[in-house]
Amino acid sequence: MANARSQAKIENSKYLDKVRWVQQSRATQNTLYRNAGTQNLTWDVLFLIAEAQYAGKNLNVSDICVSVAASKSTTLKLIAQLAMDGVINKRQKENDSRTQLVTLSDSFRKKLEFYLDNITRTYPDL
Repeated sequence: MANARSQAKIENSKYLDKVRWVQQSRATQNTLYRNAGTQNLTWDVLFLIAEAQYAGKNLNVSDICVSVAASKSTTLKLIAQLAMDGVINKRQKENDSRTQLVTLSDSFRKKLEFYLDNITRTYPDL
């Protein structure tokens, strides 16, 4: 019985540490871009863009609207705000002026990379 309690305490401690890490991580994310009104949607969009960019793929606005759990109008407003704030770049696709491609701005990409480098140094086992 005591052994089971000790094991449960170790498991709870491990999860408590992870919960605290996630809370700290989200707070740090929010300092990268302070105007993130809908935090989860903002980070969903930013990480979709980052993933595509780091994979060397083009991501367009329509792909983002389909991929996130929000209305198209909400997502379009967010993308416009991110572009206006200099967090992302939007450009028209060659040979198709109806399609807008998005990437992280260089300045935001550098902040994100610094953040990711710190996470992996601080929490190498996650």
